[in-house]
Amino acid sequence: MKKYVHTFFLLLVTALFLGSCKKDGVLDDMIIPKTSITFDDNIEKITGDYKKDATLTLKISGLATATGVQVTSTYSPSKSKDLGTLTVSNGTATLSVPASALRNTADGAIVGAPSTGAAGTGTGSRANNSYPLFVKAVLPDGTTEQRVFTAVLTQ
Repeated sequence: MKKYVHTFFLLLVTALFLGSCKKDGVLDDMIIPKTSITFDDNIEKITGDYKKDATLTLKISGLATATGVQVTSTYSPSKSKDLGTLTVSNGTATLSVPASALRNTADGAIVGAPSTGAAGTGTGSRANNSYPLFVKAVLPDGTTEQRVFTAVLTQ
């Protein structure tokens, strides 16, 4: 009987100790975006292949509260090109530019990576033909939400 009282007392002390601990406010610490930027209606899409001589068309949705969308192509640490500010209509904006417009013409022509097979090397590699597009949704209060999409230009 003494063993049961000892066990019960230990369980009671443990329960009181755990009950007095501060609860973590997991949801309070989470950063929840004010708008959800989605590419081509697929929340998981972050990259796409486009022909170097074609038009790059990218549907940007999930912008219910955005007043505009700024798109910038950054193709090296020190070089970028502003692709413009898109208007938002019914929570959607569409980027439609020639693939060659992703870099400044003064920086040379786009070579294009192989569309299939070998990854290529040098100027023909996929890495050298990848263009991160920084998509910033401008919200009514002046803040921005950003998401990155990588366009890979192929031959």
